[in-house]
Amino acid sequence: MGDIGLNRRQLLLAGAGLLATAYGLSGCTVERPIDKSAAGDVVEPKIDGDLMIFNWAQYMDPSIKKSFADKYGVAVNEVNFDNLEAMMTKLRAGGSYDLIFPSTEYVLRLRNEQLIRPFNRSRLKNADTLSKFYDDPWYDPNSEFSVPYAYYTTGIAWNTNEVDTLTGSWNDLSNEQAWGRIFMLDDFQEGIGQANLLNGFYLNTDKSDQLQTSKDTLLDQKKGLRGFSTNSVQNLVSGAAALTQAWNGDVVNARNQVDDPSIFAYETCKEGVPVGSDLMCIPITSKSPGTAMMFMDWVLKPENAYKNVMWNGYPMPVAGGREAFAKLVKDDPSIDVNLDQLADSAMEYRLDSPEARQEWTRIWTEVKA
Repeated sequence: MGDIGLNRRQLLLAGAGLLATAYGLSGCTVERPIDKSAAGDVVEPKIDGDLMIFNWAQYMDPSIKKSFADKYGVAVNEVNFDNLEAMMTKLRAGGSYDLIFPSTEYVLRLRNEQLIRPFNRSRLKNADTLSKFYDDPWYDPNSEFSVPYAYYTTGIAWNTNEVDTLTGSWNDLSNEQAWGRIFMLDDFQEGIGQANLLNGFYLNTDKSDQLQTSKDTLLDQKKGLRGFSTNSVQNLVSGAAALTQAWNGDVVNARNQVDDPSIFAYETCKEGVPVGSDLMCIPITSKSPGTAMMFMDWVLKPENAYKNVMWNGYPMPVAGGREAFAKLVKDDPSIDVNLDQLADSAMEYRLDSPEARQEWTRIWTEVKA
């Protein structure tokens, strides 16, 4: 089993180039026709080959992948993406992956573009304890294309040895003590979203005048940034970041990698707290869809869910995962998130029109230029 980093890792593991080539994952993305003939075929859980996972970096306990590989005699490899738009680009170009981890909005887009395959969730032995909140959701009617993996809040994480003047506001992304060592998430929705909230706008606004105001806010915030990155854990642990926009699980993961966990803290912001869920889906280009479905069930096993949450810090809405997150929240209430928060659609990213998505993308490109 191996982990291969694309952009969120500092280096590719030895030999990764050969593996990437074998899976069609070379650095140059070329549009090519995708065979969608299996789009309507329901996947059955069975071992039918090795597994290639396409995921965020440091989002799953490596021991879970290793134990599955050992039990079933298959290789479990992983490559990482920087953001979900990069994931979409690779899938549209025909990149071959067996399991991906999109957010709710992206599940809907993938489904509409016939880029993921249906399966019968009842065939997953460990899905019985999943929260009913994820039954027949807005982005996946009848729960045919996705299984919930984790959910989260977006806030700010920082090193308490270096910064002690936070105010519980998105204005803290311009904190003077952290100036020059601040990171913003390299995610156009998270970046623009916090600026919208800071200005008192609707999280998903598509009004041009409001988006221009938020662009000006982002340009002001950019002056104090060291950069844009979704690798918040590594930035904190390495000391590259004194403060960073982050997801709630990142601070737990960072604490697990240092001698003194108390140096890292997390806050949500008074102007608004974005929330979301990540799901497990099987791409249309999967070479081993049956193995992917078996692995989804493996991840949902109570003992594996417990272990995973304690490792990465993100709540999983399944037996084992719930208990583990309750233990983490007892020690640090700031990371808490509940399903009632997720039910508030006003705080979940949903860009309903292609025009709005295009406008947000344009603004983000100009801010990062």
